[in-house]
Amino acid sequence: MAALLSDSSAPLKTVKRVQFGILSPDEIRRMSVTDGGIKYSETMEGGRPKLGGLMDPRQGVGDRGSRCQTCAGNMAECPGHFGHIELAKPVFHIGFLTKTIKILRCVCFYCSKLLVDPAHPKVKDIMNKSKGQPRKRLAHIYDLCKAKNICEGGDEMEKKNQGNPAAEGEDKKSHGGCGRYQPKIRRIGLELTAEWKHVNEDSQERKIGLTAERVHEIFKRISDEECISMGMDPKFARPDWMCMTVVPVPPLAVRPAVVMFGSARNQDDLTHKLADIIKANNQLKRNEQNGAAAHIIAEDTKMLQYHTVTLMDNEIPGIPKACQKSGRPLKSVKQRLKGKEGRVRGNLMGKRVDFSGRTVITPDPNLRLDQVGVPRTIAQNLTFPEIVTPFNIDRLSELVRHGATQYPGAKYIIRDNGDRIDLRYHPKASDLHLQIGYKVERHMQDNDFVVFNRQPTLHKMSMMCHRVKSCPGLLSD
Repeated sequence: MAALLSDSSAPLKTVKRVQFGILSPDEIRRMSVTDGGIKYSETMEGGRPKLGGLMDPRQGVGDRGSRCQTCAGNMAECPGHFGHIELAKPVFHIGFLTKTIKILRCVCFYCSKLLVDPAHPKVKDIMNKSKGQPRKRLAHIYDLCKAKNICEGGDEMEKKNQGNPAAEGEDKKSHGGCGRYQPKIRRIGLELTAEWKHVNEDSQERKIGLTAERVHEIFKRISDEECISMGMDPKFARPDWMCMTVVPVPPLAVRPAVVMFGSARNQDDLTHKLADIIKANNQLKRNEQNGAAAHIIAEDTKMLQYHTVTLMDNEIPGIPKACQKSGRPLKSVKQRLKGKEGRVRGNLMGKRVDFSGRTVITPDPNLRLDQVGVPRTIAQNLTFPEIVTPFNIDRLSELVRHGATQYPGAKYIIRDNGDRIDLRYHPKASDLHLQIGYKVERHMQDNDFVVFNRQPTLHKMSMMCHRVKSCPGLLSD
């Protein structure tokens, strides 16, 4: 890494801490390279990537011949750049839906004030005890607020406290709530409902569907001080950012198109899903501008909500999976990251590598204690780098002539300038001439020393150095 950065004049600093947060709509717009956002679900126009489309050339390089319009890099140099989609209406973020409901139950439905007074001794106690642990703070505040069915302060509280001097004294210290009755928030699938049991003296019940737009309005009015009381730092995570108003569009490097026979391109699952979001969003915009009926706009919003959710998680119980035309479920962002074959465990923690093989293990009474029998296929896969000297040049030349498929042979030649020749793809290995100082990566042979591991590695004998004994009869998986 130091060698890569040696020519850079940028100052190097050590990382002291990592701050996690929620991407704000403004931050998504700032990191986007598509001015005004991506508006078209089409990818190509006249055989070229469409500007403002899902394969926008400002977002990165789609094929080897072209260059990025943002950084002018080619396929190897350009890391890709984010775009964004401006949503016609806010939608719920599936990753934050549980937290959204918790915060809704902590604040007033009408005035967005916290349902408990921040000056309350219990709240002060929570603030003191949970310093440095903001996640616990929300849980404690939620426990205090969930039982409240009325916002402290306002006319309702004054009526309630008339004739009670102690209560009136408390009311003067109220944090300025509106005093209105609070609904019970319930979730069914991706929809939230608000239900009041105390509307007036007749005790009528009232129930309404709670849209993401209404929730976004409630959250926008929450003050920074009350955000901190709920364990959120307003600089990095405000409650209103939990409702999506802008969708970040990942770079082209994250969702490359597979070129089929001829010029046909098979788009990535994420590109298909983003196209669905743009189509639903454009339809919602059109219907709003044309003054369509409320139920039509509600249906369009529901469709937009479904597509944004399945972009991130396509395995939610009770919600139909988004599928390709063939009927195969689309692979969402969550499915790319999680699990054994996901990005973290499959690609970052461990990956397919050269010079490593896996095989069955069996005892053999004919082997010495310091020997281990290796199948021929494994011996041909694992290599030993041997430097060419005047003493071994003839032997190594013979192995090179055998090539990669004939045992004992060789897989690679590394010249003294660092060039690597792969003998699997070289048409005539006999034309290659070795020189002193070259390296030959030859097949593993008898009496080479190798480290063998038998999992689970529980004691010393599970992972020890042995001499190789090539066994043509053994099979590897």
